[in-house]
Amino acid sequence: MDFNKDCKLFLKDLYYYDITSCHYQILQKLGIDTTDIPADDKIQRNVMIGKMIRSNPRLGSSLRSITVSTIDDYIAQNNIKDEDIILRQYDGFISKKQLSYTNFGLSLDLHHYFVYMIISFDRKWYIALDSNNQIIVKGIPHKYDGIVTIYKKLLNLNYSNRKSIFVGLDKIRELVLNSDDPKLYCIPTSNNDYNVYLKDYGEVELSEGMVGIMDTEDIDREKYFNYYIRPFSETITTEFI
Repeated sequence: MDFNKDCKLFLKDLYYYDITSCHYQILQKLGIDTTDIPADDKIQRNVMIGKMIRSNPRLGSSLRSITVSTIDDYIAQNNIKDEDIILRQYDGFISKKQLSYTNFGLSLDLHHYFVYMIISFDRKWYIALDSNNQIIVKGIPHKYDGIVTIYKKLLNLNYSNRKSIFVGLDKIRELVLNSDDPKLYCIPTSNNDYNVYLKDYGEVELSEGMVGIMDTEDIDREKYFNYYIRPFSETITTEFI
């Protein structure tokens, strides 16, 4: 992720815009037949458009060029300055400013209003809380439900009170390092088992039954904290110390 290198790592009141069904919209604007492409099935839609691009690389180049130039046009037309953009992505961006013009050419949609956004200390990942109390987690490999519950706790700290922030961070640290719930550390695999990091064996794949009888003292809980939580707790500590 190419974050603005000068932006703060803890941010409030941001707008996440992108072009919904970007390549599909462009194909329609170009007059290319999309009858057989399912508009409402994102996975299948992307698969079919991907096949079209593989068979016609020039089409792929056109789609990319139109997408990038459209985002450039929206930024220019709305007088969005470089310092207003927190993260520029292929078909959208996160901005400090709300856009006035969002419907020329391809429709640019406001997908999220971020109440809080926390960028990892190394500027590789981010987590955010939107106005619908939805947790958005981006860039983090091997994301899973258990760790998202911890991110929700991070994002719901009382950021208006410095003491509450650090008390909350300490509670979260204790939870991750001492929880007796094995599911908090179980990363689902494609065959319905779980990957778990154990102290003496590293990453091990376990069945549901094995997870049920596992002693959490055998889990390398510090690894989970250092990998998933520390990048964000360091950001929060730095911003509020």
